[in-house]
Amino acid sequence: MTQAEKDQENGKEKEKEREKEKEKEQQRGVKRPIAPAAVPELPQEPIQSNFVIVIHPGSRTLRIGRATDNLPLALPHVIARRHKHSEQARYEDSWLLRDGLNKPESSEQRLNGLKMVDQAIWSKKMSNGVRRTPVSAEQARAYNCQVRPAVLDSSSRVKWTNTSQQQQYLVGEEALYVNPSDCYNVHWPVRRGQLNVHSGPGGSLSAVLADLETIWSHAIHKHLDIALKDLKYYRCILLVPDIYNRQHVKEVVNMLLLNMGFSGLIVHQESVCATFGSGLSSACVVDVGDQKTSLCCVEDGVSHRNSRLCLSYGGSDVTRTLLWLLQRAAFPYRDCQLSSRLDCVLLQQLKETSAPRPGSMGLFYPSTFGIVGQKMTSLQHRSQGDAEDPYDEHYLLSTQSKQDQSSKSSSERKSLSRPGAAEGT
Repeated sequence: MTQAEKDQENGKEKEKEREKEKEKEQQRGVKRPIAPAAVPELPQEPIQSNFVIVIHPGSRTLRIGRATDNLPLALPHVIARRHKHSEQARYEDSWLLRDGLNKPESSEQRLNGLKMVDQAIWSKKMSNGVRRTPVSAEQARAYNCQVRPAVLDSSSRVKWTNTSQQQQYLVGEEALYVNPSDCYNVHWPVRRGQLNVHSGPGGSLSAVLADLETIWSHAIHKHLDIALKDLKYYRCILLVPDIYNRQHVKEVVNMLLLNMGFSGLIVHQESVCATFGSGLSSACVVDVGDQKTSLCCVEDGVSHRNSRLCLSYGGSDVTRTLLWLLQRAAFPYRDCQLSSRLDCVLLQQLKETSAPRPGSMGLFYPSTFGIVGQKMTSLQHRSQGDAEDPYDEHYLLSTQSKQDQSSKSSSERKSLSRPGAAEGT
């Protein structure tokens, strides 16, 4: 018998033995383990930028648009809601007014701040090397008292928003020009970079979130031409201040994902996005907003917690100071009131077109704003924890300390186990 025939017979005998073992296992009821089938990985489709919506909510302006847009859409971040009952009292959030203005020390503080501003301005030379010639407030006042204001015709008056259809809500410019005699409440859902939660009408957290959802949904549907039912195909990038309220951010995220229906969302800080948008990885970011000024140092795309600082004044305080300066100089429009929404719009336009330098210098000399008894600075504090989040900051801190202790003990054991370590001691 050849070697090949012997190998063939041995192979047949082995197969017979395997079959006998299988029969025995079946008789015993033993089941052989079945290897799970390999699950093929689904190919991940690349994210399309035109299906990403960026939302940057501000205290006065909402900036929103697609990630592919060169410039975002900017509209007033305000909403007017119609009264549910005809006898309901009218309510409107203040725009330029704030707490701490009508204190006995406010006038003296403004004057002291203005003296420092004047000294800083007149001590500097112009670009041609000549010093500026100071103009006294008395001269400007005497000249303006002789000027008679021009009376405008009826066609130049402001056009109120048409509310004949009794819309349930108005957003943006339409809400800004609602006639005060109409049955609408006006709300600004963001105040000094945070949600405008207060004890007045429409000041609860749920009401503020409902206002945000209505404003953002209206802007997406009307200005971006995106059906709200199609938001399940879109992703969202939400920009938040450097110093933020963790609980408020959590509620806004839930509103975007659960109520509005975005398929995904990422939250990022304004300073980090500003550096990336400028093509920088590290920078000191100073953001002067309408109601706050924030400072933060960003290094390699990370916002350093200890460098975050928020100052509770901004462009609206400059606008209010502008009115005070105009009144000192006998501004012809003597009926201008900070409580009037239209007068606030007028002052805002004057500031943007021909604002005097002393008003804007108030950002460097905040005593010019005349704010007394208010906290003007705030820092980022550690989170107090979240009962619904098992991996909140307290958990991360505790696990981090345990990891540090274990790594320290392991390094000590390694040092002691080295030869000659005991002799050195």
